[in-house]
Amino acid sequence: MSPEMHLLNIRLFGEFSATDRRGHAISLTNKRAQALLIYLAIGMGQETAWSEIAQLLFAPNEPEESVRQLVNELLYALRFAGPDAVVETQSGVRLNDDVVSVDLQRFATLVEQTSLTDVHEAADLYHGNLLAGFLTGIAAFDDWVASQRVAWWRAAVGILGRLLLIQIKAGWWENAVETAGRLLSLDPSQEVVHRTLMRLQLEQGRPDAALRRYQECAEILRREFARTPSPETERLHEDIMEVLDRTPAPREAFLKPVDRPVLVLVVEDDLVSSALVEGFLTEAGYEVVAVADGADALLELGRREFDLLVLDINIPTLSGLRLFEIMIEKGIDTPAIFITGIPGPEVETRSLEAGAADFLRKPIRKEALLPRVRTILQRRERTRSIGGV
Repeated sequence: MSPEMHLLNIRLFGEFSATDRRGHAISLTNKRAQALLIYLAIGMGQETAWSEIAQLLFAPNEPEESVRQLVNELLYALRFAGPDAVVETQSGVRLNDDVVSVDLQRFATLVEQTSLTDVHEAADLYHGNLLAGFLTGIAAFDDWVASQRVAWWRAAVGILGRLLLIQIKAGWWENAVETAGRLLSLDPSQEVVHRTLMRLQLEQGRPDAALRRYQECAEILRREFARTPSPETERLHEDIMEVLDRTPAPREAFLKPVDRPVLVLVVEDDLVSSALVEGFLTEAGYEVVAVADGADALLELGRREFDLLVLDINIPTLSGLRLFEIMIEKGIDTPAIFITGIPGPEVETRSLEAGAADFLRKPIRKEALLPRVRTILQRRERTRSIGGV
């Protein structure tokens, strides 16, 4: 069941929220009632005994009547979400996992899976640390939340690390840079991730950004651990300085990387997006052919050799994914940047699995498109020179 079909949707990662199926916020002004809903949500589907609630949320020896009164208050607050969201029994209470959606529980399911779609979705679900900034003033509950926060933080570091490896292996540098940045926001002490981000930024033609990353890494290691960067990080620092010495300002990340003509095929049926992308590429020195559907793209690919495709996934006649499959079948190895306006991680995952060189979401921005184009073409030039082509 999709979240919008649930009677109650609870978000625990980042800022706490609870909404009904129409997206209306559930009003819970009582911190104890909020704490009870959170406790039930983290233990989704499991019955919580009345005595357990009393021990966590009340003073010792609190009468059971106080707990039942709190549950009634929660039931009243959830009345617009429907009568089935909370299940009461003689021994305790639980949330009904058939009609209640909790982001943490979905995340817990996804981190046990291995598919690219699941890894992407899990990473997207982690909007921030568990209940960031949330305090009730109830010592036992706040201490319990703190321990839960650490456990789920570790799980998020693990899933983002898996996603980073997938993106690096696929050569999706820009996406990998974003993921590495998210990893470092969770754990800035990871020197290996700092180093990975430096290499990615070098690959993108951004040595100045790589230098800033090195300086931040060195400062964190000095401040938090009273040590200097490792020899491997220092060697990478030397590589960054060599590149900076060879690269005059302004940096050339927006310009084409080779002196010869570079031909790009843009396959996009939306006239505004097509004109925008064509304008960005032409301004940067690329030669552009633009078509509006997959059939015309195949004709163009048969007429001449292109250096790169910028390919919308949702186009007439042949979808972008099917067009790319036909190219592979015909032995056309032109790299492609897939673009889409479709939300969700599934499209990105399908693009990666198909073998796309990179992926962008609309609206397309020049500062996102041109460095990726340059990086892909540089990588292709290096591969050709190694192969003697």
